[in-house]
Amino acid sequence: MATIAQVERQIFEREGFRVRLAPLNEKVKAIPPYEFSAMAPQRWRVSDWKTYRLTRYITVLRGVTVLRGDGSDVGRDMQLGNLRDTYYEADYGPVRAPEGDDDEKVIDLAARKAEPRRSLNRPKNPRR
Repeated sequence: MATIAQVERQIFEREGFRVRLAPLNEKVKAIPPYEFSAMAPQRWRVSDWKTYRLTRYITVLRGVTVLRGDGSDVGRDMQLGNLRDTYYEADYGPVRAPEGDDDEKVIDLAARKAEPRRSLNRPKNPRR
């Protein structure tokens, strides 16, 4: 058996996001350890994760609060990949690449097709 704090830490280490577990009553001090060896898929939603990963805790927990990277409550159902991105944003800044210089690397194909073709000016091979 593990303490609530240990299970919260195990979930963070495996899933990549923090949770707050609320015990059913104050007598609950030990709960089963979080025994999943791999994180849940990125496309799962928070509700999917709660349904499939927390079923063994139904009898000992009153509630589970899933937290964003800034420590606030998620408040709505979202994909786990987006939730994990909030932890990156909280530590390192925006997830998206900075805009600006990328426009120079993009070629407008319609404009490119409208340009006259360049001649290679190769001499013709004489027949032998």
